[in-house]
Order: sequence, then structure tokens, then C-alpha cells
Amino acid sequence: MIKVIRLDEIEYIIKLCILSRFIKGERGVSAMILAPPEHGKSEILKKFAKISSVRITSDFNTFVFEEIATESMLGKIKTIMIPDFLRVVKKKYSTQATSLTILNAITEEGWVGKLPTGRVVDKPVHLNVITALTMDELKDKRHRWAKMGFLSRFLPISYTYKNETVNLIRGYIKSRMYHTEDFHTFKIPESDIEIAHGSNIADMVEKITLDISEKENIMGFRLERQLQVLCMANAIASGRTITTEEDVEIIKRLSKYINYRFSPI
Repeated sequence: MIKVIRLDEIEYIIKLCILSRFIKGERGVSAMILAPPEHGKSEILKKFAKISSVRITSDFNTFVFEEIATESMLGKIKTIMIPDFLRVVKKKYSTQATSLTILNAITEEGWVGKLPTGRVVDKPVHLNVITALTMDELKDKRHRWAKMGFLSRFLPISYTYKNETVNLIRGYIKSRMYHTEDFHTFKIPESDIEIAHGSNIADMVEKITLDISEKENIMGFRLERQLQVLCMANAIASGRTITTEEDVEIIKRLSKYINYRFSPI
């Protein structure tokens, strides 16, 4: 599937987000995959189901979070994936707001509080979140989310299919090649890793950030930190404990998808 519908770069960004949770002293990078309907967003995320640090859930509420928080405190889960975020945001506002408040907390300062069973959690629960939505769905709720500071916590990863790719997918389906699809498997660290920046890496990341920020009309402070962390995650993927220009070049290439402008594939 990766080679046929050309989503390998999108999937690699997701891999880096998963690895970002293993960087000592840094917050993991959360991401929202944005694409039109029938663009394989949910299928992309489901391919990471066998990564041991990842929990995929079809819904998110306080009861689901209790299970996730318990496994997180045991060191089993570091990343939540919600393939269809519409299921969270289509609920009545009070329920939606509770879920978004929890997600806000776990992706930043960490969540503490009382779980539905009455158990009190006083050690912050930190997780990154990777989810997917169509742009139309995003626009329907964006104002409400913006007031909660929710969207700014997520790295936007958007894409759309070119006609050439659409034709490849049709041939892919006709040939039933989807039966050859497989889950992602890659090694995750046994514990958090200290990653250092190589010389001038921060300056190079800043240039990428400024380019994106100018096009997206944002300040880009959180984005710069996220891109730095993704560079560190790529160092982990490459078996290094220090970032190099190779990491920056990869992030620069992937940055064409980090926007709300639907980069064609």
C-alpha cells in the first residue's frame, strides 16, 4: 500500500511522532492528519496498531481514558491514536469539552485528577495524541476548539491525492492489492533517551519554522519546538543520540505536509 498510494512520507511523520515520546525532557509531538474523505486517514493510523507503546481507540471519553491512564502509569502506553476524531467532537458540547480538556492536559502539562472509579491520580499523565479529520469537519468545530487552545497543540499534517495517484489507487483496488498490506513494526526504545542537538541544528530548524509560519500566518513558537523534537526523533530512528544535518534535511522534506493547505501526493 505504501508504494502504491504514496503515503510513505505521511506514515514516516507518524513514526517520528511515536518515537518523540521517548526523548528525555521533551514533550511528545501530537499530530492531526487532515485530508478529504476516502484518503486513507484512518487506515494509516491503524497500521501502527502493533507498536507496543501505541493504543488505538475508536472513541475517547473519561472511561476510555481511565484504562489508558492506568496503562500509561505502568509505562505501557505513550501514544494514543484516534483514527476518527469526529466521534469525539460530534457529541454534545459538555461531553466533548470534557474530552478535549483531558486531551489538552495530557499533551502539555500532564493530567491529574479523579478517574470515574474514584481513583485519584496525582502524578501527571503525559501522552501524545495522533488523530485524523477531514478539513470540512475541522472547519465546523474550529472556532470552539481554538478558544480552548486545542488545535495549537497538534501538528497539522495535510494532504490530498493528485489525479495520477487516484488512478493508481483504482488499479490497486481492482487488483485487490490491499490484501498485501501489513502493519508497521519497528523497534521502540526501552526507556527515554537523552538526545543532544548538533552544531547549528537549532538555527536550521528555525529557518524551516519561519518558512512555514509565514505561509500559515502564525507565530510558530510551538511549531519550532515540535520540529526540533521531530529532528531528535529522527536521530533515534537512525540509532544516534545527537541530531545532524541529515535529520534537518528529512524534516525539511516532510515539512511540505505541515500546513492546512493539502499538499498534493
